[in-house]
Amino acid sequence: MNKTLIEENKAKLMAEQKRLKSILGHTTTADQEFPGGYKPQFMEAGTEQGENASEVEQFANDLSVTTDMDARLKKVEAALARIADGTYGICVMGEEIEDDRLRAEPAADTCVAHAK
Repeated sequence: MNKTLIEENKAKLMAEQKRLKSILGHTTTADQEFPGGYKPQFMEAGTEQGENASEVEQFANDLSVTTDMDARLKKVEAALARIADGTYGICVMGEEIEDDRLRAEPAADTCVAHAK
């Protein structure tokens, strides 16, 4: 495995982790409302019935994005853990992950053949 690529990807993954945590508004309180301990801020549209319907729809959309970002953060943190324990670049099926794949997706946990 290319040591330079590992170091470059570690820096990219750490930056992505910081960005995602910032967007998600990570908290460490015991009263976690959302998966991963995040409490995103959602807009309040108003108090009228029509405004409430719009607010509920926007909340559902925002929650979906939050869930996707939380999943991405978990994938990034798993890649950082693999770097730390020396298994980074090894597919979950035991094959080596191609350098080009890792350049394109630093958090990849499968080789191209097993990504399908």
